[in-house]
This record gives sequence, C-alpha cells and structure tokens, in this order.
Amino acid sequence: MTGTISSFGFGGISSQLLLGVQNLSQSQSSLQLEASTGVLSSSYAGLGASRTQALALQPAITQVSAWTSNVTNAQNTLTTTQTALSQISTIASDLTSSLSTLGSTLTYSTVTTAATAAQSALTSLGNLLNTKQGDSYVFAGQQNTTAPVSTDLGTSDLATQIEQAVSQLGSTSADDVLSTTEDLASNTAAGQPFSAAVSTSPDQAYQQKMQVVVGQSETVSVGMVATQSATSTSTTSPIRDLMRNLMVVASLGSSSTSASDYSSLISGLQSSMETVTSGLGDMSGILGVQQNSLTTQASMLSQMSSALTTQLGQVKDADLAQVSTQVTDTNNQLQASYSLIADMKGMTLASYL
Repeated sequence: MTGTISSFGFGGISSQLLLGVQNLSQSQSSLQLEASTGVLSSSYAGLGASRTQALALQPAITQVSAWTSNVTNAQNTLTTTQTALSQISTIASDLTSSLSTLGSTLTYSTVTTAATAAQSALTSLGNLLNTKQGDSYVFAGQQNTTAPVSTDLGTSDLATQIEQAVSQLGSTSADDVLSTTEDLASNTAAGQPFSAAVSTSPDQAYQQKMQVVVGQSETVSVGMVATQSATSTSTTSPIRDLMRNLMVVASLGSSSTSASDYSSLISGLQSSMETVTSGLGDMSGILGVQQNSLTTQASMLSQMSSALTTQLGQVKDADLAQVSTQVTDTNNQLQASYSLIADMKGMTLASYL
C-alpha cells in the first residue's frame, strides 16, 4: 500500500511538476537570451504579431544604407575630382603667366623656357586626367573603368600634328595656325589622344557624367568628363583647349621667333586661355553644387535611417527592466519547483495522513 501511494504521488503529480520545470527552464533560457542580446527574438517568427512590421522595416533600412553608401562614394569621388581640377587650374594659370611673358619679352630664352614648361605640364595634365578614386577614373564619366587619356599627351599623335602645324608659322598666318590646331584638338576620333569612351563632342561628353542612385527612383549626375563642355550650353571643352594651347607653346621652338605673325599667335592663345580659365571655374562651381546637394541628401538619408531604426527597435528590442524582473520571477519559480520535487521523493503514506 505504501509503495502504491508513493508511486501515485510521485509518478503523477511529480510528472506534471517536471513538465512545468522544463517549461520554466525554456522560458529562463529565452529571457536570458533577451537580456544578453537586447532583442525579443533572434528570428522573425519569435516576434509574434509584430513580425510583419519588422519584415517590412528591415529591407527599408538596408535600402537606405545602400543609398547612403552611394552618396558617400560619390562625395569621395567629387572631393578627389575637385582636387585634381584645382591642380589643372594651376597648370592653366602657369600657362597664362608664360604667355604674358612671351607677349612682352620675345627672346630665345623665354621661348625655350615656356616650351619646356608646357611640355612638362602636358605630362602632368595627362596624369591628372587619369586620376583615380579607388578603382574608378574620376574624369571618365560612366565608363570609369577605362583611363580617359590613352597615351602621354606630350608625345601623342595629336602633339606631333600640332607641332607640324605650328612649324608652318611664317609661311602660314597665325590665324590659320590657331584654326588648324583647334580643329585637330577638337577631333573626336579615338586616340586623339583620349579613350574611345570620352572621344566625343563636348556637349555629348557633358551628358556622360556618372549616374548615382541616391533615393527611391532618384538618380543624380555627378563628377565630370575630361572632354566635356563647361556648362550644358557651351560648345567647347576647356580641357581640350588647355591641352591644345600647351601643345602649341611646347612646339614654339619649331617656328621662327622672328615670324611676323608670332605676336598674333601669342595673342590668340591668351584670348583662348581666358575662355579656358572661365570654363574651369564653371566646372569647379558645378562640382561644388553637386557636393552641396549630396551633403543635403546624406543628411536626409541619415534622418530616414534613424527613424526606421527606431521603429524597428520598438518592434524587436526587449524591455530590459521588464526582462530582468521576469528572469528573477522565473528563477524563483524554478527554485520552488526543485524544492517541491525533492520533498516529494521522500514522501510515504504517513506524509498523506
């Protein structure tokens, strides 16, 4: 009889207690995980009715993050482009100074010095136009994996053709030389001396700027192309003109400094440099507008990301104060259950009487 009662007491009621202990242990583990991770559940299924909202918010946050990354990369590219463009403007300024010296002091020494400086500047210009940000060429536009300048400017076919044209000064008028060299520099055939991707007209090159997705159905054009016009309405390329002017000055040694049209040639180059300087300034201004626009976009995306993250947190984040209380209550219940089970193991018939 004693064994029967003990079996009934411990086998029936204790089994229920053990099941309860198992459930409490699982609850304890879940609560401890919440306390350590700070989230209600590691899976969407564990969020209950809130999982639908969480499933909608997470992709939105990921998308905003991708747009933010695009904006950041574009800003870095623009910073690099501005720096290179500033150095190109310095080359233009130096050439303007050389032309001023040539216009006032025409000697073998000044011509040689100007030609040597122009030759060196051509190499620098080519290197600057092939500037990279990461793996992308900043002056290549949409085809940014291909270097915009395909050869050394100072030794290119174009430089040779311009030198031949300048050597005719004296037998050919300065106006003709200027016109011929301008036509040569404006040639859009690949290898003159740009890559096929950017060997296009100034207005077409202007349309080939890099496209960046910065929002829902929102794409903006950023950066600049080596051969583009200064503005959407301009028909000339400041960089092509600068390149041509440098090549002409680098070729001055091939002409006679006593040629009657020499001063006219210098005067024509000075007039061209005024347009070049103005165009480069316009380009820098356009880049500045793009930078300001992207800064505004980055701020908006940051606010959007913060708002979405806050919403997701309200759905997924655990109330740590409440979780702490629940952990304590669960531990107390477990302790009580363990004590009761231990007591029931020693119960006999006398314990029921």
